[in-house]
Amino acid sequence: MEVKSRWQDIFDNLVEHGFDVYSPSTKVGECKEPYIVVKNNGSNRYRNYSTDEDLYSIMCYVPASKYSNLEPMIQEVKKAMKVLEPMIMPYGMQTPSFYDDSYKAHTVSIVYKNYKKML
Repeated sequence: MEVKSRWQDIFDNLVEHGFDVYSPSTKVGECKEPYIVVKNNGSNRYRNYSTDEDLYSIMCYVPASKYSNLEPMIQEVKKAMKVLEPMIMPYGMQTPSFYDDSYKAHTVSIVYKNYKKML
């Protein structure tokens, strides 16, 4: 029996909501249409509890000429991610937009968290 990871839950949820989603290092070339990369951002111990706080970045990309589409895309991603609450919650961190010349795209990263018992 295959156990799904929280990363896979995020990935599948965004696909189900109609986004073009990739894992890190799989999307190559110039950004011609909006897309998302879902990345595991590591984990931290949560306070003094026997719990880890796993972090995930949802990286939103829009073509260089479509900067005005970035904010609406971010809002749609946040709306889609509400389906996974309370299992996966907003971390309260969103990067400023920046231009990634290697992909000819504007991008923003939104961070989400999941708590799990330490093994």
